[in-house]
Amino acid sequence: MEKESEYDEKHAQLYVGRIDFDPHRLIYATIILMVALAVYSEEAEPWSGTPFMDLMVVVFAPLTALSLAHAFSDALDVQIRTGKRLSAKERRHLLGIAVQYVAVGIPVVVLGLVLLIVEQDPRAVVRIAEVLGVASLFFWGAFAARRSGLARRRQWQWGTIYGLLGGGIILIELAFTH
Repeated sequence: MEKESEYDEKHAQLYVGRIDFDPHRLIYATIILMVALAVYSEEAEPWSGTPFMDLMVVVFAPLTALSLAHAFSDALDVQIRTGKRLSAKERRHLLGIAVQYVAVGIPVVVLGLVLLIVEQDPRAVVRIAEVLGVASLFFWGAFAARRSGLARRRQWQWGTIYGLLGGGIILIELAFTH
């Protein structure tokens, strides 16, 4: 697939081993996950009968829907722009992109499983995940400021602003759902 703009060519990637992740997808999935967890933490009744299964559904249902929606949209976009069917290589590429949205939920579920093993309520992971989510938004804000060449003080300032914006998104979603 061709790069269409200067932005695409300079798009920052985060490498974990040989796998490259797109910060845009990680940030977007983090916000969706944080909203889902915030709504879940307000829910009093378990759905499936087990807190761990509830956690799995709350984490992976919205992230899978997000992933599938983007894969569907991206596939159509490529076909519309190129005027031809997707190649096997393009489909694999789009699948790799789609998996990135779901990957954000894996640490939350693993932590929930660890809590379950040590005989704690896996729902306790919700608050930890929300704090880590806001912390990651702080990190991405500071990282963006650093990549923009801003001084360290401004990096902290922008990290704080983006962390607060992430928290604000959760509060707005909670206001609409409750």
